[in-house]
Amino acid sequence: MKIGKKILICGAGIAGPACAYWLHKYGYAVVVVERAQTLRDGGQNVDIKGAGQQVIKMMGLVDEIEAKDTLEQGQKYLDAAGNLIATFPKGAIGTLTSDFEILRGDFARVLFEATNADCEYRFGRFVTDLEDTGACMSVTFDDGSVEDFELVICAEGTSSATRAKILAQETRFRYLGAYMSFFKIPRRPEDDNWAYSVNGVGGTFITLRPGNETETTVLMTFLRKDLDIEGDNVAARRRLLLQALKGRGTIADRITVQLDTVEDFYFGPMSQVKASTWSKGRFVLIGDAAHCPTPFTGAGTALGLVGAYVLAGEIGRCETHTEAFGVYERLVRPYVEASQNQLSPRLIRMLLVKTWFGISLTHLTQRVFASSVVQKLFRPSPAKREKQVAEDFAFPSYGGR
Repeated sequence: MKIGKKILICGAGIAGPACAYWLHKYGYAVVVVERAQTLRDGGQNVDIKGAGQQVIKMMGLVDEIEAKDTLEQGQKYLDAAGNLIATFPKGAIGTLTSDFEILRGDFARVLFEATNADCEYRFGRFVTDLEDTGACMSVTFDDGSVEDFELVICAEGTSSATRAKILAQETRFRYLGAYMSFFKIPRRPEDDNWAYSVNGVGGTFITLRPGNETETTVLMTFLRKDLDIEGDNVAARRRLLLQALKGRGTIADRITVQLDTVEDFYFGPMSQVKASTWSKGRFVLIGDAAHCPTPFTGAGTALGLVGAYVLAGEIGRCETHTEAFGVYERLVRPYVEASQNQLSPRLIRMLLVKTWFGISLTHLTQRVFASSVVQKLFRPSPAKREKQVAEDFAFPSYGGR
């Protein structure tokens, strides 16, 4: 494919700007459109795991990311009364804390600052119509303007409206039997650099994590058999959150008191995106729009970074977009499916225990896994951890870096 062609990326989160970074390296003119009026700062904690760490190293962004690290030291499990059950320091087997912990919006800003000088960003814009003419993609935007692009890359996330215009029939959602919510509450003096998690009766799991100097982030997951909540019904979402918090202990009580002050929160089903194909014509998906594994896996960021690297590399290397999209999907899909297959509705029910007896068994398991004996036997050495990261995904080598 000849360089110098113009490519449109929909979505200025993580996968989109990461792909823009690599496409610019290979000589393409890149336009990124984002429905939001400004870059979305803050947000929830994201883990950069496995192969994702290799990508940020290749991009030369490690120092910038470490400068914005949330400094999370590890994870502590508590009972409903706030008593310590088990401690998993950073690097331990069983901890949710990865080597790189950063707020989603902070990571998005790092990527934006790495690409803004070379790529054109248009905030407050979105696609209303797409037409594949064979020679190009004719794109109509919300302001009525029409523009031609060589390719359109959709990186809008799980509920992508642009994806629905091209690949609606090819996309389905796998509901895992639970709902998730992310939001921020004011930081208290007693909040430190540890994540605190508690299992609650009825299948509720709550985690508080370090955010920034003034905010603590909240992750809530709770079982719900039926997929029946209206996504835009804020009052209904708050009622469900309050129900999931009621009687779940001291952390839940703290969140309940502060929930009325929360204005911006994510609430939705724990669902995976399952697309039978990631491309059609000159249109292609990356990141959560293609294959969201659910935030519960902590793998979505790495998948998005890997996909962005491979897609851009194949676009730059292959003679046609059809070939590039085919190789991209062939290389990345097995990695994605391995991540998605880690979760099932049955496993979620096992993790989100409902009874006091089940919670007691969970606490026992947490204590065993946190013990020095188990950690000594199974905790990998720093050298082994580096090897695991290096072997997580077999990266093709592309020119232009």
